[in-house]
Amino acid sequence: MPADKTQQSSARPPSGNADYQWAAFDSEAYFQHYYGEPHPDDDRVIRCAVETIKGAPPAGAELDIVDVGTGPNLIPLFCALPRAARITAWEYAQSNVDWLKADLVRADMRPQWRHFWAVTRTAYGPDWDLPEDPIPALQAKATIRQGSIFDLPARRWDAATMFFCAESITERPDEFEAACATFARCVKQGGALIAAFLVRSAGYVVAERSFPVLSLSPDSIETVFAAHASGIKAEKIGIVEREIRSGYSGFIFLTGTAR
Repeated sequence: MPADKTQQSSARPPSGNADYQWAAFDSEAYFQHYYGEPHPDDDRVIRCAVETIKGAPPAGAELDIVDVGTGPNLIPLFCALPRAARITAWEYAQSNVDWLKADLVRADMRPQWRHFWAVTRTAYGPDWDLPEDPIPALQAKATIRQGSIFDLPARRWDAATMFFCAESITERPDEFEAACATFARCVKQGGALIAAFLVRSAGYVVAERSFPVLSLSPDSIETVFAAHASGIKAEKIGIVEREIRSGYSGFIFLTGTAR
């Protein structure tokens, strides 16, 4: 198998996606732990994503973009917004769907989102003339859709993003590969694929509930996507020997073209 399973316990078989209590996922606890204090690596992921989305084909056209496994996170929607005619946030957990809908109608934007939107605006540059407040545009363009990554329709969108989803829903390499395949195939041929994956993680805890992360390397991710995309590049971001936050010690940022 292309995924590295060295961090999984040899005392039991790897757990699958269905073994976890996604209905009990505490969205606010996750947000506070992972985005309560913005980290420079988050800013780096935004800059990488924006650079790819700016150049996504067809050049100059508005795109129909999907973000897969959005979770309680507006960052991927911010990155997509300036190029998007429409944005779909494809999310499985009902708690995350409800959280996203509520956050998009808040009277005031959280300070964390103000920070990440400022990073996004800077990454796009002054020629894009982006507003100080992105929420009205997101409200107009974004649809929050409840659905499993395994049920993504084929060849539906012009471009797709996926931040920390496929590797954090299972310990099973076959399920990870299936999730990446449906992600890659949901984009029309020639469309941009943009994804970020956690590195050196044995799982994560949200409100005292454990959830999985599959241990990955750049080579293993490229191997998985090789059957579905061309021009694949996998870049290491912020990988260190210690954990950055509970559950990971860096990212791998992947880009490719659906085929």
